[in-house]
Amino acid sequence: MTDSASIPQILPQPTWLMDTDYTVIDKNAQAEKFEKDYVISIEYAVQVAKGTCCAFRADKQTCKNCPLENKWAASDGFPITFMGRDGVSYEFFGKLVKKEQNWMLEIRYIDKPFESEGKSMLTYLNEARESEQKRIARELHDGIAQSIYSLMLETRGLKWTPVEEHQQKLQAIDRHFADVLLEIKSLATELRPSILDDVGLIPAINQFVEQTMEMTGFIIHVIVDGDSIDLSSRGNVVIYRSIQEAISNSLKYSGENEASITLDFGQKELRVTIADEGKGFIYDPYHLGFGLLNLRERTHSVGGKMEVETGIEKGTRIILIVPYKEGLT
Repeated sequence: MTDSASIPQILPQPTWLMDTDYTVIDKNAQAEKFEKDYVISIEYAVQVAKGTCCAFRADKQTCKNCPLENKWAASDGFPITFMGRDGVSYEFFGKLVKKEQNWMLEIRYIDKPFESEGKSMLTYLNEARESEQKRIARELHDGIAQSIYSLMLETRGLKWTPVEEHQQKLQAIDRHFADVLLEIKSLATELRPSILDDVGLIPAINQFVEQTMEMTGFIIHVIVDGDSIDLSSRGNVVIYRSIQEAISNSLKYSGENEASITLDFGQKELRVTIADEGKGFIYDPYHLGFGLLNLRERTHSVGGKMEVETGIEKGTRIILIVPYKEGLT
């Protein structure tokens, strides 16, 4: 091994040396000890360092509202978590730098484990929900409220408008009212899809699929096994929103142009499988990104559970299992 492909063993932090393909070619004694004490994935660490995922496996848009944002002062590194052999998740600070033709990954210890996995995830979810509430409030203030204020000014302005121009002004105000109404309906649909109440779960899913294929060209197959059973209003929303989110993730990240949605109505439970044959990813149930975390929490809210089957270049299968005793009307 040449000097350019080795690292000094005296480096105080766990350090790995990788080639241009991020394959480990050398590591120091501290790194070897680290691998004995913690469950580490070099590929995951590289993904976090490159910004393709983060400590919570969120996408870059989610990172804008990350609860870790004010926790890390250094701008040339990244926060990351690894699970210890004791089953507890610990926080670290990582750094990935170029060394001639190779890459060097350094992990720095932070002597503070998560107080508990549940509490950490709960804090993350609460902040995510708060961020969503702020987004809705901002849309109400910057969008609808401003439109109504504009309409108010237009209406008041009629008193100074010549009578012969009233008809034209009233038509413009009418169009403006229609736009505001459409904006309100759009926001209301985000909060609660009325189509579920109008036509039911399966037709609503079919309509969503048709609209998605028409707008994106993405092919989605819908398969229904067994006799459809009516869920509660809450159960319908959970399934519908989860399918929307899973298909959105498949569109963005799978690299393929096709996916499937299977609804299997069994005797005791509904199993919903959203699958694609795309790139897949490294699945770590202890470090879920916002999307998967959201899916899991939604399913848990109706007494169900989520399973994920994936791997690099192995496609992705997200399975949502909802028992009827929690979802039946």
